[in-house]
Amino acid sequence: MLQAFRFLSRIRAYGYEGIVVSVNVSAIQLLRFDFNRNLFDMINQIGVNPSDIAIEITESVFASNYQEINRTLGELKAAGIRIAIDDFGIGYSSLARERELNINCLKIDKYFIDKLIWLKPEEAITGDIISMAHKLGHIVIAEGIEHEVQREYLIKHGCDKLQGFLISKPVDEDAAIDLLRKSLPA
Repeated sequence: MLQAFRFLSRIRAYGYEGIVVSVNVSAIQLLRFDFNRNLFDMINQIGVNPSDIAIEITESVFASNYQEINRTLGELKAAGIRIAIDDFGIGYSSLARERELNINCLKIDKYFIDKLIWLKPEEAITGDIISMAHKLGHIVIAEGIEHEVQREYLIKHGCDKLQGFLISKPVDEDAAIDLLRKSLPA
């Protein structure tokens, strides 16, 4: 997390505001009694804006101690940190509980995105997932975009953000800053 926060600080020094950096967090981390305190200490130490931080968790995180984890996430969300469910659609998700979760974002798993290559658009449920997530007030990110046909389908169905090799392969910090400079002049 310190590395991610230092990267955020570095981005801000180059004149970029409002860029969000995501960090994956496990159930074990969330259940530590001092997780939030330590996280807020790091945020204050580095001097980053909590609204520029996203915590990514998998759906399965809610299988263990749902109430405690949701409470912890609620504190983070109230501080402005974005909370995303990663790999949505292949894990523990319960649509009945989806509205209760202290999250802002659903990241649709690559499994559903891969189907867009060979399914007819009217057979794919990915657009329905996007619609459902929006009705719940969530931002939607599609993971694993590798082909133009996927991008076109997702844009047509109102997906908020796209992630995958079609956009960019994973890059180190310097290359990420170069990408920012090319696409978003400061």
